[in-house]
Amino acid sequence: MKIWILIFSTALFVGGTCLGVALQPKLVPSAKAEAKADSAPAPSWGQRDKTFFSVHRFASELGLQGEQDRDLDVILSDSQEEMQALGRAMRASQDKTRERIVNLLSPEQKAKLDTLMAAERQKRSEAEIARSVGAYQKVLGLSAEEAQTLKAALTDARARRHEIKHGEDYTQVRKSIREELNVKLEKAFAPEKYQRYLEVSELDRSDR
Repeated sequence: MKIWILIFSTALFVGGTCLGVALQPKLVPSAKAEAKADSAPAPSWGQRDKTFFSVHRFASELGLQGEQDRDLDVILSDSQEEMQALGRAMRASQDKTRERIVNLLSPEQKAKLDTLMAAERQKRSEAEIARSVGAYQKVLGLSAEEAQTLKAALTDARARRHEIKHGEDYTQVRKSIREELNVKLEKAFAPEKYQRYLEVSELDRSDR
């Protein structure tokens, strides 16, 4: 049993994405993104609460001038490139480690590990959807029935995204899935709740 706990824990660790890199803040946001961050307060998202980093506001409040402003851009650009390179290196190391671990296993053990990993992914997916529904329910004031409809719609949308086949236009398919999700919620929510949902979901999506 101890060896399975070790293998499973290690596989989870090395098989995961480096979230600190993958979800790093956009240190050099576009003018549109800066305007959005400066003009609209972030929704209350529980674990997603954060202070938006605005280069424009940072430079303005410190009174950065000319060469300082240009040097700041260079520093942030270099930092972003270094973090991206670090992310690629860590993913390569994770892939190599995972391959070495899997090579230790018998076919039966590999099948069991696949089952365990699938169950863990399902558990994480359900927990993430539950957090999202809870946040929307609080922000939008959803009833229990509306929250249940949202949960079902988000679950279906996530399942469809995972079914996107190689070679398909990923961006276009995701857009289509999102539009179908919005149609379902427009029917289920009162007009003012639906409009607020669109506003909040757009902020949430643009911050990923």
